[in-house]
Amino acid sequence: MRRVVKLTSALAAVALLVGGLTPAASANTEIKGAGASFAKGFMDECISQYNATRPAITVGQYGSVGSGSGRSQLLAGTTAFAMSDGYWSGTQVNRANDFIFIPFAGAPLTIPFNVPGVRNLNLTAKNITDIFSGKVTKWNDKSIRQNNRNAKLPDSSIVVVYRSDSSGTTQAFTQYLSQHASDWKEVGVFNTAFQPAGSIGAPQNQGVMTAVRNTQNAIGYVDYADASTGGMPMAKVQNGVGQFIAPTLQATNLFLAAQPLPGSKGYVTPRYKVSKIKGAYQLGVYTYYIMPKRPARGVIEFAEYVLRTCGPTRAAAVKYNALSGKMQTYALGQIAKATRP
Repeated sequence: MRRVVKLTSALAAVALLVGGLTPAASANTEIKGAGASFAKGFMDECISQYNATRPAITVGQYGSVGSGSGRSQLLAGTTAFAMSDGYWSGTQVNRANDFIFIPFAGAPLTIPFNVPGVRNLNLTAKNITDIFSGKVTKWNDKSIRQNNRNAKLPDSSIVVVYRSDSSGTTQAFTQYLSQHASDWKEVGVFNTAFQPAGSIGAPQNQGVMTAVRNTQNAIGYVDYADASTGGMPMAKVQNGVGQFIAPTLQATNLFLAAQPLPGSKGYVTPRYKVSKIKGAYQLGVYTYYIMPKRPARGVIEFAEYVLRTCGPTRAAAVKYNALSGKMQTYALGQIAKATRP
């Protein structure tokens, strides 16, 4: 009988020890995410804030690899979540039902330029589509000069800088182009067939910004956070009521707030051409959090923290628009579709 009691006590002690180790083991739990370089500044900030307040589980360093690569890594199971500025593309669409797309934050998609002696540049949608399709190749082209009468535009060739990798930023930008010109369609990899000699491809938003800064007469498309620290001016884009508006969070929020809520896919298709909003910067985009319907522990908690706490308090400081109102409610509803581990 004594042996039974001793054995029972020993087993209880082991159970207690194992139970006591569980919190410590949880403290070492780490989840990782990768994807859109557009979202890097926002993700770095929220990961830092989350890890400082959630000692039981941490989020590893965000992998800024581009939306397409981020989605591929998530499909391969090498990351717990992904960030993307565009929806699934190609054969990836076949796996869409296994994952949940969640709007996470908004931001202006900017058009930085490097033209000697020019700090202010007004561009219409036609200017933008013509430049990036290679139809307009000189800075002093009449179509650009007529909206920039006070600028000393040079007789120099325009150098287009584009994303060379699979990019949600390219998807968003070409979505804008496709709504204004039939030549374009929404793609994740930039169509270089249009481009004149001398165009430059660069990986990630950071790479495009660096190329624009280092190349005279260059123009590109870059997220607001990187463009703001890149040292180059950003074009004012004509909106639906004819105003030339600089990219700011306030002006972009006017545009994004007027867009429809996502459908069942969780992805917004902005109305770039038909929106008529006074004061709006009409080239705003959303970036998205993608997670499996049965995610790893911590993936849901991190998403909720970003939408409820980090976004509202820190997004503007790092040059992003936090979700609010109906869009925030929608995003939290998307998270609720997942099964908690």
